[in-house]
Amino acid sequence: QKYAGNGAALIRQSDFVKLCESSRPGKMKDAKVIATALKEFKRNNRFVIQKVGARAAIEGMMRSSVPNYKVLYGKPRLHAAIFVADQIIDEKTGLFFAVEIELVDQVLSEIQQGLTEMEEKGMQLKIEIKEKASGDEDDDEKLLFKTLRVTEGLVKVLVKRSCRPEFNMKKRASRKYLKRLQTVAGPELSTLKLATDISLSIGGAAVTQSDIVGPYAAAWWTKGVVDDSILTMIADAESREQEAAQLAAEEEEANTEDDSEAETEEGDESEK
Repeated sequence: QKYAGNGAALIRQSDFVKLCESSRPGKMKDAKVIATALKEFKRNNRFVIQKVGARAAIEGMMRSSVPNYKVLYGKPRLHAAIFVADQIIDEKTGLFFAVEIELVDQVLSEIQQGLTEMEEKGMQLKIEIKEKASGDEDDDEKLLFKTLRVTEGLVKVLVKRSCRPEFNMKKRASRKYLKRLQTVAGPELSTLKLATDISLSIGGAAVTQSDIVGPYAAAWWTKGVVDDSILTMIADAESREQEAAQLAAEEEEANTEDDSEAETEEGDESEK
């Protein structure tokens, strides 16, 4: 890998696939080797990853980054999916140009499953969204922020790819981009449903509307049309949030009244 990455010899797609297929289950080091190879081969070796290579890379990284525990649930699964999602989002790996929607859906499904398992263990998934992290967040909150970030990132890079950005590039940059481009497929309904469900469970309806549905609807090829099932998911979540906020307000008001009555009673007793 070291010498090939420095341009000593061109890398065949079949050799790269073999490298990915040799990754061992539960060995995070192997997943990092694949991620490093993607970046080094692309940067130093004129390596253009094709669909078959992208599939092998994602499957290899997922296999190695998921711990091979007898019972796997929650956080380890989520950490693995976030690692793979980061490699897709990072254009330096080249996966952006060749990853198929089916594989992105698999990564999002792993994220969704990890969150479900964590919630079943009693973890609160909903977090308060801040413009900038304060640094006081605990590890669980940081993990949920990362989850939200990569989910939004996957949708945005797929939308960007499908909008054919090469049309707005200069000729040289456009030729370079098209040389690497293997597919222009954008997020499908299945992708949008998974991303919406994940975002709703962590950030809520407003965040999902602005960061997931918004970029999708803004793509020229969607013509601003979003499937009714997605809009229904957001509307239902918004209704639940409003009901919860109303109940919380009523409970707070009742507690305030109880405190006021208690203070009045104490005052009357002290006067006597």
